[in-house]
Amino acid sequence: MNGFHRLLLSAAFLAALSACDRPEPEPTRAPPAPQGREETRGIRNTEAVGYSGNVIADKVDSVLDTSDQRTNQLDKALDQQQ
Repeated sequence: MNGFHRLLLSAAFLAALSACDRPEPEPTRAPPAPQGREETRGIRNTEAVGYSGNVIADKVDSVLDTSDQRTNQLDKALDQQQ
């Protein structure tokens, strides 16, 4: 073998070797489905900085849901009186 063939063979070998070492790209994860009410999503994001945002947001969601239910009850009572 002459020098050119050795160089060509070495280049092909290195190309094949480098192709084998490439890591598989990590699959991208879909963002988690939003939890709770839209009003409390900002509170839930505080989990990233160490606050218990999910616990606080769950309590706020509960209060907002109770308020909505009470408003609906009052609206129904008002409609029945009319």
